Amino acid sequence: MRHFLFSPNRRPMRLYLLGLALIFAGAWAMAESGSMLPMALASSAGLMLSVPLLRQLIQRALRPSVSKRR
Repeated sequence: MRHFLFSPNRRPMRLYLLGLALIFAGAWAMAESGSMLPMALASSAGLMLSVPLLRQLIQRALRPSVSKRR
């Protein structure tokens, strides 16, 4: 279970979850204030915080698997 991709103990996944939390907070703030600015800021932050996870997924996809090396 240590090498599980979506383990919350890994930093990219924690950053991604923080980005999702910011998006939900931005949606709540947008509903309360009536302004789209909180949602725009939160979605931008969520997008930036998802980059490390996407880099990790791309790196794993490009890395040859152990079974192909044999």
